[in-house]
Amino acid sequence: MKSTERGSGLIVIIVVIAFLLTVGVVLVTVTSTGPKVSGNVRNQEEAFNAAEAGFDASRIQMNNLFTNGTWTNFDGHYLVEPAGIDLPTVGGAYNPIYFRNLSDEQLLALLDPEGDGSPNFTNTIFFQQPFTKTSGGTDDLRYTYTAFLINDEAGAASFDPSDVLLVTIGVAKAGTRVLATSRLEIVLAVE
Repeated sequence: MKSTERGSGLIVIIVVIAFLLTVGVVLVTVTSTGPKVSGNVRNQEEAFNAAEAGFDASRIQMNNLFTNGTWTNFDGHYLVEPAGIDLPTVGGAYNPIYFRNLSDEQLLALLDPEGDGSPNFTNTIFFQQPFTKTSGGTDDLRYTYTAFLINDEAGAASFDPSDVLLVTIGVAKAGTRVLATSRLEIVLAVE
């Protein structure tokens, strides 16, 4: 055997081991992210379910208000505070507190700046309402919805009080940490 050929087997073994180590690290990384992804998907589904529950509860509530004659249209029931929340622009300029310019968490914090679970402004239909019960029968505060009405023609010279934008925000959380949110915006009209 020539002296230049000595150790070539060792190099091949080192290359094979390095390759197997790299494959092993990739497999561990891929398999460890699977549960995180499925957990995020589950949290997002729960937040969406909460938003849907908010829509259903709001529809029932408003139907009762129209049926018993308390409401004849949507005028006066819109969320208009904090001032400008319903206006995309103010004085022709970008409005940073327009509800569509805010994330769900920012919007909820704007409605309840103290974080005490009560909105500081009137005309929310529901605020952080639990939509399910625990196995013990108490409200499950991990899954909540908030619902309010926005005048879909806010800022216009005239508006139609027979239609409105219903906004519901579903939240899934662990303790005080928000895991996921989901927002539905649905146009409603009085027939």
